[in-house]
Amino acid sequence: MDVGEVDLLVGISSHQNEKTAGHALQAVERMFQRHFTRQRAVIVDACAESKEGDEPAPSGLSNVAGDNRSLSEQNALRTIQQVKLKFTAPPSSGVAVRTILAAADLLRARACAVVSPRTAGLSPDWIPNLLTPIYRDKFDFVAPLYIRHKFQGLLARNLLYPMSQAIFGCGIRELYSEEWGFSSRLGAACLSQDIWDEEPIRARPEAWMGISAMSADFQCCQSFLGQKLQATSGSGTDIVEIFRQAVSSLFWCIESCQAEWLIGERSETVRTFGLEHALTDEPTNINRGRIFEMFQSGVRELEPILGTILDPETHAEIKNIVSLPEARFRFGTKLWVRTVYDFAASYHHVVMTRDHLVQALTPLYRGMTFSFLAEHSQSSPDEMEAASQELCSEFQHQKPYLKEKWKAKLEVES
Repeated sequence: MDVGEVDLLVGISSHQNEKTAGHALQAVERMFQRHFTRQRAVIVDACAESKEGDEPAPSGLSNVAGDNRSLSEQNALRTIQQVKLKFTAPPSSGVAVRTILAAADLLRARACAVVSPRTAGLSPDWIPNLLTPIYRDKFDFVAPLYIRHKFQGLLARNLLYPMSQAIFGCGIRELYSEEWGFSSRLGAACLSQDIWDEEPIRARPEAWMGISAMSADFQCCQSFLGQKLQATSGSGTDIVEIFRQAVSSLFWCIESCQAEWLIGERSETVRTFGLEHALTDEPTNINRGRIFEMFQSGVRELEPILGTILDPETHAEIKNIVSLPEARFRFGTKLWVRTVYDFAASYHHVVMTRDHLVQALTPLYRGMTFSFLAEHSQSSPDEMEAASQELCSEFQHQKPYLKEKWKAKLEVES
C-alpha cells in the first residue's frame, strides 16, 4: 500500500544468506540509480532472517522506508522502495518466487527480474539486461546467457537445452538459472496456476516459468550478462542433487505440457540480445577416471532397474559399452538421445517411483559426461558449439521415437 504501483521490480531470492544478500541489495540499488533514474522501482527482498519453524510460509511484508536511500550516487529522480519478506522458516525457491510474483502482481510491476545473492560477482549491469527487453521491447520471459568455461554447464549443454528445444521448439540455453526476467502478464499467469505445492516447482520454479512461456502465447528471448562465476561460499555444490532437481523439473514440465507438444510442432527463433554463446578455455582439473568408474559401477548396480526403464535395444547397447576400457569408450549421440527419451517415457508411464527413476539416469549421465570430456579435450569453442547443435538436431530427429514411446500402453504382467 505504501509503495503504490511501480514500473520495475527486482526480487532477491535465496535461502538465508545475509552476508551476500547485502551485496545483492547494493548491486540492485546501484543498477536502478545508473540505468532507470525516472522509473518507479522496488526491491523485494526474500532473504530476511527467518525463524525456526515447520512451514516455510511468509509471515508478513513490510516496507522498509528507512532503507529508501541513495548510496553514493544522487542521480535517481525517484525513491527506490524496498520491501522485506519475513518467513517463519527458510523458504524453498518456489515459495520465495511465488511471494515475489504476488508482490509484482499487487504492485502492477511492468517488468520484473529475479536474482540470487548466491551468485558470485553479481553485477549492477546484469539486471538492466534482464529488465530492458521486457520494459522496452515487450518480451515476457528473459533467460540469461553467460560466459562459461567450455566444461562448465554440461548438464544444460548435453540434456536440458537440446531436449527442451526439441520438445517445445524454443531454443533457450539457460532455463535453469537463478537470474531471469518476466513480464507482469507472464507473472500473473504463473501465479494463478494451482501447481505451487508440486516438488519440481518448489525446487526449480524458474525453469517452469520459462517452459510455461515457451508453451503458450508469450514472447521469449535471451540476454547476455557476462561471466558466470562459481560461488565462493557455502557448503559446496551437490552435483547429484542438482541433477535430480533439474531433470525432475524438465520431465515434470514435459508431462504437464504434453497436450501442446504431442499434437503440433512448434519452431521459434529465440531473439538474443548480445552474444549468443561465449566459452573460455583455461586449464581445469577434472578427474575423468573417477567419472568413468562411477559410471561403470552405477550402471552395474542398477542393471535390473535399467531393464525396466530402457527399451530392450537401448539396454543392450548400454550393456555393450559399459565394459569397454576408458580409451575405447564413447557414449554415442544417438544412443544418448534414445536413452534420455526412454527415461522420459518411463517417467510418463510411472514404471517406478519417479524420483528413483530420475536418480537411475545419473550414472548414465556420468558416462555421457566422460565421453564428452574425452572427445572435446582439445576442441575449440566453435567446434564445441557445432557439437551442441548436432546434439540438438539429434534430439529433434528422434522426437517421433519419444512420441511413440509416450503414447504406447504399458504391458502389465498378469
